[in-house]
Amino acid sequence: MEKKQMILAYEQGFAARLASRILAKPRLSAWMIFIPFIFIFYFQDFSKYKKQRKTFMDNWLMTRKRMLNQAFDALEENRIPDIDSLLEVADLPEKAKKSYKGLLTVLCGHYTRLLRAGGDAYPALVRSAYNGKKGEYLLFINQLSDTEKALNKALAPQLKKENPEVSQTISKIEAQADRIRRQETEQFF
Repeated sequence: MEKKQMILAYEQGFAARLASRILAKPRLSAWMIFIPFIFIFYFQDFSKYKKQRKTFMDNWLMTRKRMLNQAFDALEENRIPDIDSLLEVADLPEKAKKSYKGLLTVLCGHYTRLLRAGGDAYPALVRSAYNGKKGEYLLFINQLSDTEKALNKALAPQLKKENPEVSQTISKIEAQADRIRRQETEQFF
């Protein structure tokens, strides 16, 4: 259970770091203090930012929490993780389900490795799970990135109908997620 909590805490922190890089946080200027009615607009913008950040983080973590729970339960019950059950509850277009299954499969393998690994902190779990080999972990990072991009590509046509700027947002998310992961890899190894 401790390892599961460490992994979840890491994923929550990652989601927070990613949200901070892709969402524009309103800035408070000194002159706003002198004009009180403008200060109100700042707080409205800040409240909107906090709501967007929470929504982004909740959505980012949804799949990861489900897969982590599935991997944990499978290890506890000495069975194979049931990825198909997660696929069934996903409210996705049929065209995106294959890509989503790919993401679930990559996450399942990663979480299972981490849950079986030894360590008292997340970086130690990663080093243990990937045999202290940065290259092995980078292979996982590349697989994760590829499956996320495939899923985003499958979902983009549907999302473009709702928001024409979705392609730019997706590109920004992908680039920042990759940047964070590579920076963390250097810290882990």
